[in-house]
Amino acid sequence: MDQGWATVLLLAFGIVVGVIGVIAYLRMLRKDKTAFVSSRPDAPPAGSNGAEEAKDSEHTFIKD
Repeated sequence: MDQGWATVLLLAFGIVVGVIGVIAYLRMLRKDKTAFVSSRPDAPPAGSNGAEEAKDSEHTFIKD
């Protein structure tokens, strides 16, 4: 049982590193996703949900 503390310590360290890695990846993914959405020219301005614009653009008819 002398090496049991080393196993527990390494296991805890691995779990902490894994959790920090997942958090960092998700933050990077969210930041990249918001940068992509805000860089689109047809994106609605920040703060609006764009539901009205999307509804109007789906039901546009061409008249002869």
